[in-house]
Amino acid sequence: METLVNDKYNEIFFDKELSFHYNINKASTLYMNEHQFRELLLKWKASVFEIKPRLILVDNREFNFPISPDLQLWMVENISTPVLEMPGVEKFCFVVPEELISKLSITQLTDEANEKTTKNEIRYFGSLEEAKLWLGV
Repeated sequence: METLVNDKYNEIFFDKELSFHYNINKASTLYMNEHQFRELLLKWKASVFEIKPRLILVDNREFNFPISPDLQLWMVENISTPVLEMPGVEKFCFVVPEELISKLSITQLTDEANEKTTKNEIRYFGSLEEAKLWLGV
């Protein structure tokens, strides 16, 4: 896997053979502000649009940034929906800690994004193994 980004808040990898875009958000996201979070998402989206992967995995097991309802809407409109509607994207999923699935705003985000598009849907899983199995990587 090729490393595309490795900064304070996340790492982004790409496996060309599998056309697999893999993002790991770090625990340090706890210290981000909203502007930094938006920039992180825009950088992530730019890498997805540049590479045009078939499979996308966002690992949020250590993600700590609280996402407000307004920010969720911005994410759906500006990040999730455009990525889901890309022609080559076949599968897109998140990994979140199993014990937090019912509490995290990410589940609401995926539901909202899935309502906006009919091309694909976002899934979320409680373990990295489940997500990779679903993606086929």
